[in-house]
Amino acid sequence: MHMKKGILYFLLLLLILFIPTKTVDLIINKENNNEQKEEIEWIENPSEDNTVVSETPKVTLPTNISTSSGSNWWEYPKEIYTTKRDGNDLLVLVNKQYKLPSTYAPSDLVKARKSGIRRGERYYLRNILIPDLSRMVTDSKAEGIDLSIVSAYRSYQTQVNTYNYWLSKNNNNVALVDTFSARPGHSQHQLGTAIDFSSNEIGDRLGDEFTNTKASKWLSSNAYKYGFVLSFPKGYESITGYKFESWHYRYIGVEYAQEVVNSGQILELYLQGYNP
Repeated sequence: MHMKKGILYFLLLLLILFIPTKTVDLIINKENNNEQKEEIEWIENPSEDNTVVSETPKVTLPTNISTSSGSNWWEYPKEIYTTKRDGNDLLVLVNKQYKLPSTYAPSDLVKARKSGIRRGERYYLRNILIPDLSRMVTDSKAEGIDLSIVSAYRSYQTQVNTYNYWLSKNNNNVALVDTFSARPGHSQHQLGTAIDFSSNEIGDRLGDEFTNTKASKWLSSNAYKYGFVLSFPKGYESITGYKFESWHYRYIGVEYAQEVVNSGQILELYLQGYNP
């Protein structure tokens, strides 16, 4: 009897000592099993970011890369200027030649969720576009179209992080990164009026797969009615300086968006006319 109790106590002791170790192993294994390909989302909290950069971060380029304007559509010109219009102006031209000051931030940023768009609680946009975005979300839903938001306002500092992130993920290949990621100050996202859209059709991911979704096709036909225009259309890389992005729209107001459509121009050329 005593021997049986001794064995039971011994087994119980082993069990007590064994369980915590295995529990930790299981947690670690679970975390490892759940690891997925790293994705990046830049989410802003203006209350924690005054956008004033005490020392303007510089992008370090490999010595074998030229940034002078040439035959390559993704290259930045030698001369870079400050934007001709204030960042709050809906028609300000922001591109590879004209950049926003590092200290610029919209004064009317609000949570994108005010518009009713899915995932809007994670991002900020200018309040000026919320009513039109809300109409667009409501009307798209009525037609069976799902829209979500995967990127919106980014401060200058966040764009520093974004650009450097993509450099680190692409072996510091500046020429490649410049085809799809803007350098600090050159991003429309700093305006608070640019939105990267997605849909539940592709699991709210960001990328080329958005192009053939119902949501993308609906935006292509209807976004201008709500003041949004595609920034980087297909076939105009040599003009915009960026590859085709079916998901990236910029708000310029309903009246001006209608003018873009009527003119037959892309947004880049249209805005150049307002920023001589």
